[in-house]
Amino acid sequence: MPVEKITKHAKIWRLAVFALALLIHVAAILFFSVKQKEEDVQTVDFSQADVFKLVDVQEYTKPEPESNEIVVQQPKASERVLVTEKKVKDFDESAFLPQHKISSVPVIPIREVLSKIEYPPMALRQGIEAVVYLELFIDSKGAIKNIKVLKDPGHGFAEAAVAALKGIICVPANANGKNVAVRYRYPIKFTLN
Repeated sequence: MPVEKITKHAKIWRLAVFALALLIHVAAILFFSVKQKEEDVQTVDFSQADVFKLVDVQEYTKPEPESNEIVVQQPKASERVLVTEKKVKDFDESAFLPQHKISSVPVIPIREVLSKIEYPPMALRQGIEAVVYLELFIDSKGAIKNIKVLKDPGHGFAEAAVAALKGIICVPANANGKNVAVRYRYPIKFTLN
């Protein structure tokens, strides 16, 4: 046989072997993928399975708080409603000088204020400290006429600070040698020892 015919037969033979190998690979891939899908789908024996009904599921409800708790020290009410027949006067802020227009600031009796302060019970139990910023309207005689809360940290601190300053008499502010009514910003810091 000539050399050309051998190489021609060898090429056909190689092509046939390659096609057969390719066919075997494709068949194996298809066989294993079908086998894997059959294993993924499991048969369930419903005779031994637990059956749950929708009625067996209960919605979570928050339990009611127990009312047999004893409150040893209850904080004073922060809101009181006063009914009066008198006409309530609007407070005139314009009669009080701003703080930057006075020569000397009012002197607040700190010891008296500290003796009147009651630390809010909830904040005391939780260990919370805070600073309350107030604006005091102090008249020319040193009486605190009105208290405005500028910054309230919550937890009852502002109410405690206002209650401690009610009825306090200060040394009045001074402007050009005269006692004057003033709007005075005053912080009260609540700290735990």
